[in-house]
Amino acid sequence: MTKNMTALLAGSVLLTGLAASPAQSCVGRILNLTIDGSPEQKAVGQLMATYINERTGTTVTLVENQQSADGSCATDVCIQYLKPALAGIGGDQPQDEQEGYAKGKEFYLENKDIVWLKPFAFKGPAANQAEASIAVPVSPREALGKFPVLDRVINKLSGMVNDSFVQEMIEKSKGADPAAAAKELLKSQKLI
Repeated sequence: MTKNMTALLAGSVLLTGLAASPAQSCVGRILNLTIDGSPEQKAVGQLMATYINERTGTTVTLVENQQSADGSCATDVCIQYLKPALAGIGGDQPQDEQEGYAKGKEFYLENKDIVWLKPFAFKGPAANQAEASIAVPVSPREALGKFPVLDRVINKLSGMVNDSFVQEMIEKSKGADPAAAAKELLKSQKLI
């Protein structure tokens, strides 16, 4: 009877360790997140960096660089906008954002090995809101292999990061430490 209990206990400990290990596999690693330097992307980048660090223990470095014209991502994660990324595909552009997202997601995965994660609910950049397009976090498939829970962590932000959330982050960051502002905002939404 004690052998069975010991085996059961050992199995439970092993399963618990395996269940906890994916999040721990990112601890101590450095992830590079490219932002274009706009106030919106600085705000979203800081929110993402803080959230990823809090949830996985990964250190996130924000890299300011212009978006690539072909929709690729030279670092571990980038923030792309739907319309410019679709323009890089060519052909007829879908008018519906969901259809455009599906088309872009398929094209970039098949042709550039880039994974499109769930889109954020904020739009940019454009002179007017009618020309703006949704922001989409993207990552090379290879990077997602190095950070096994990254896609799930970022996808949890998709519905939360909307225009008002981004504007609130921009306002809170003025004259304050952006990391502290991001942490406060994420806590207020019970994300961390």
